[in-house]
Amino acid sequence: MNATNHTTAAVRSIIEVDGLTKRYGSSVAVDSLSFDVPTGEVIGLLGPNGAGKTTAMKMLLGLVRPTAGRVRILGAEYGSSEFALAIQRVGALIESPALYERLSARQNLELEARALGVPRVQGRIDQLLELVDLADRAGDRAGTYSLGMKQRLGIAVAMIGRPELVILDEPANGLDPAGIVDIRRLIRRLPDMGSTVLVSSHQLSEVQQACDRLLILNAGRLIASGTTAEILARDGNDELTIQLDPTDVAAAVESCHRHHLTITSRADDALTVALSENQSGRDINQMLAAGGIYAIEITRQTTSLEHAFLNMTGANQ
Repeated sequence: MNATNHTTAAVRSIIEVDGLTKRYGSSVAVDSLSFDVPTGEVIGLLGPNGAGKTTAMKMLLGLVRPTAGRVRILGAEYGSSEFALAIQRVGALIESPALYERLSARQNLELEARALGVPRVQGRIDQLLELVDLADRAGDRAGTYSLGMKQRLGIAVAMIGRPELVILDEPANGLDPAGIVDIRRLIRRLPDMGSTVLVSSHQLSEVQQACDRLLILNAGRLIASGTTAEILARDGNDELTIQLDPTDVAAAVESCHRHHLTITSRADDALTVALSENQSGRDINQMLAAGGIYAIEITRQTTSLEHAFLNMTGANQ
């Protein structure tokens, strides 16, 4: 699905979802999902297998009928006559790229452009082949491409109609580390071409670098949203490791208990303590110094996105 030339709609949120639900018999794939996607950003959709990411994306595209709830894409509500026109302004890569493997990359793009009525097609194709780093292999059959090359070509096909919104379902799935980095760099360039991006992924470190904001799903429900920093702060597991003279460790433990600090680990010459809200390393240092204990070094151990994700989805329990 791709876009043709159009007049850009003046909408603040390119996607608006309210109470979106999908049931298959007694099974609930997506449960009362609500979120907005502002224009011009890269939004990451995270969740373990079976969280409902692909089903949610298919409902956004009109490929799966919602059981309940509302979806608006580019200001057009699902089920309206305007929705079909809005979807023409969306590019998508769901699950795996649908390519003609006996045709070259250029021929695949030409066919898609012809189906969409894209004007001045050769210039657009050249631009996209450069974007996805396939210009030197443009004449080779797609069937000879590696998985990463096929994924990049699939994104180029999704971009042929200059879409305002691009929806990518696990575009880095199955790729080696170099391929994952290629996809991340490519995704970061799409907003510069006028496209807002919604991308699902299991590659947490890559999502953290590629996305402006994150939406975290579990069992079909939205359990967290915001920037990476906001989500990490919400996880509430910032810790400090305090390097000490071994002779001071026992006194430091007693001081921490007296000030109701949680010690998460202890070594012969160090303690790790969990910070409560609004506490800093300076506060801990002053507390210890007031009792005649002087730290050699204090290091902040910030929660990783992976740790926060596992905590929120219950995988650490």
